[in-house]
Amino acid sequence: MALAPFRQQLFKSQVRFSSTKANFASTQNVIPTWNDYFKLRKKRRVYEVASYLPSTIAPAAGTLTYFLQMQVDPLTKVFGMDPLMAAVASTLAAGFGGFLMGPVVGNALFKVMNGKVVQAMDIRDKEFYEHIKKNRADARLNSIRNPVPDYYGEKIQSVQDYRAWLRKQREHYRKGVFGGDVNDLED
Repeated sequence: MALAPFRQQLFKSQVRFSSTKANFASTQNVIPTWNDYFKLRKKRRVYEVASYLPSTIAPAAGTLTYFLQMQVDPLTKVFGMDPLMAAVASTLAAGFGGFLMGPVVGNALFKVMNGKVVQAMDIRDKEFYEHIKKNRADARLNSIRNPVPDYYGEKIQSVQDYRAWLRKQREHYRKGVFGGDVNDLED
């Protein structure tokens, strides 16, 4: 029990937790307008898309070079397959896994390159998602003739796009509840 005083000092919080208003104020200083936020969001998406190619090629090339330097006995089986087929399948699987990791790598690269806006960006992301959750149309009103328009707001890239998204959500709700377009109603 010689570590008890050390443990108490270790877990004693010296950090003052800031309030939501303080976080919002710091976010306003770093990202002053919503259009600036949407520009940063678009930039993050560019990083994610640009990382697809290297994230796909690097694991596939590494797996391929491993199998190319390996000596293969044509009479043995690897995972119950011909060794050549196992090498091709493994190379394709590594490339696909790298492809799936592309956005994660791109997002990490964005955070490294834009370190001063990352915390403000996370706060704005949460705030934006709350706006989306509050204003989107109910998915239960979905039908073949009335599909849900951009449920998560992924295509929103400006304030004007957000306003258009709101109009589409209201139109979807109106069609789902009242069955049709307002312009189709007879007087």
